[in-house]
Amino acid sequence: MKIAREVCPAYELDEEQKPIIADLFNWSMRLPGKLNPAKGLWIWGSIGSGKSTLLRIINKFCYQVRPMEPIGHRNELLPFWIHIHRAIDICDAYAKDGIAGIEPIWKTNRLGIDDIGTENRITAHYGTPANVIADLLLRRYDMRDHYQTHVTSNLSPDQIPGVYGERIFDRCGEMFNFIHLDGYTHRPEIQ
Repeated sequence: MKIAREVCPAYELDEEQKPIIADLFNWSMRLPGKLNPAKGLWIWGSIGSGKSTLLRIINKFCYQVRPMEPIGHRNELLPFWIHIHRAIDICDAYAKDGIAGIEPIWKTNRLGIDDIGTENRITAHYGTPANVIADLLLRRYDMRDHYQTHVTSNLSPDQIPGVYGERIFDRCGEMFNFIHLDGYTHRPEIQ
């Protein structure tokens, strides 16, 4: 809870989320459990359930508890760190600079994509349209043995084919542990 409150001072753990959080922290410490530590995380659930905050908490927790780990094609020893980018910002980088704008992102050792499914599915760079997130997930799939990808989304696993296609969905099982984080919104009500 100390790390959680450093990331989000108002963080509170819902009773129904405790088993999920326990599984995630076993994953974080590479302990045996329900989640495969070799796969990334796809954290999905309702709006405001704390998915993005939880990914940031896991990131900070892993950075503190994991030793330097080999990662990438050259097995460089690096501290654990997930470079988190919002899906909409990734698409904006493509619209502005094309493939050169997202190349540093898709080559990131540990990539976190926040709010997948909220971006415009087709983004154009000088008239060249692309489904940027689908393309990014395909590239990350090809590098899955060396790099991890993590996602937060309101999309459930059964909604992935309708948004990104069967090809992406077929590969997601090899890339991700699917974690359903449900519950009420943690955001304050509008008065």
